Amino acid sequence: MSDLDTKAISAAIAGFLACHVLTCRFLVKEGVIDRDQFIAYLETAMEDMRPGIEDQRALFPLTQLIDGVRKSEVDIKIQ
Repeated sequence: MSDLDTKAISAAIAGFLACHVLTCRFLVKEGVIDRDQFIAYLETAMEDMRPGIEDQRALFPLTQLIDGVRKSEVDIKIQ
């Protein structure tokens, strides 16, 4: 069995995460999703999952998603 290419795996995960963040930011910007409700939902979901997750780094993508959606507010106010 060959070794895993950690740089390639990291890049794939980053790309996957970026797609999710951009999709959610678009949905918020277009008014499909209420930004404040969505952020509250994600934060609650993250806190509900936290006790069952041994390695808290697993929640990093969710934290990044929340931060990305929060930053969409800046984009909306600039327009």
